[in-house]
Amino acid sequence: MKLLHQVLSRTATVKNIWFLFLSSHLILVLMMTYTFPKINKEIGTKAFDLQTFGYSFSDATLMVNAMNDKTINLYLFPQLSVLDVLYPFLLALFLSSLLFRLFRLTKTNHNRINSILLILPFFAMLFDYLENICIILMITKSFEFSNYFVAVSSTFTIIKSVLTTFTWLCILFYVFKWVLLKKRIVVGS
Repeated sequence: MKLLHQVLSRTATVKNIWFLFLSSHLILVLMMTYTFPKINKEIGTKAFDLQTFGYSFSDATLMVNAMNDKTINLYLFPQLSVLDVLYPFLLALFLSSLLFRLFRLTKTNHNRINSILLILPFFAMLFDYLENICIILMITKSFEFSNYFVAVSSTFTIIKSVLTTFTWLCILFYVFKWVLLKKRIVVGS
């Protein structure tokens, strides 16, 4: 935890937060305007990564069977091997740094719960990477395609989505808290 606080104390500057936001979201824009539209068009639905609430065995089977070699190659590179390696890391560092800064701005004490909140984006990143590994194994047919395997992969997708959403909600809460504190300070002056 101490190491995380040391890293975040360096990355939680306004300049670094903006850099992390812009770099992570530039990659997101690239994925959402280039790779995912091509993959989605080919498979006739949203790609695995975009299935916020997960997917069933039959959904996964249809998606994998709808992919041709060109789509599989695009999904593998640059989507899964470059973009979806950089994006989760940069997003996790951005979200955690922003939360860390908001804790400072709102004079929130560093306790166990707040420390857990700072780690959540990195858990989301971990589940994103686990999801990516499962997707690679499914689309390359390198692993036995079973109900169980698809359920595990789908669960990683759901957990990633839940943790990321919860982190954004925490950020909104602390932004609101910060705005209220600033209003009180201005009114009290």
